[in-house]
Amino acid sequence: MQQELVVRDVAGERRRTERLFHRDLPGGGYVAIELTMADGIAGRRVRVIVERRADRNRRAGHVPPVILDEVWKAERGFGELYRVACDNVAVARELLKLQRAD
Repeated sequence: MQQELVVRDVAGERRRTERLFHRDLPGGGYVAIELTMADGIAGRRVRVIVERRADRNRRAGHVPPVILDEVWKAERGFGELYRVACDNVAVARELLKLQRAD
């Protein structure tokens, strides 16, 4: 499943985001892998996002947490990110790391 979205970041730079992977979480919400391409020097980034809100109405106005984010390297692919996105325990561990960083 691929979706494409064009947005502007904080600096007004145009970004194109392509969703490479999406799966629903058992308790509601979803995990997704996105490839973001910027028009400028920033280049491409790949990231794993986690939306924990089951109710779509509660998602409005909230940005899902990014649990993994790295520079895209075509030769590397996104295998490690895919393994994390498919594993509920790995997703939970990454979310806990975010909470500890706060």
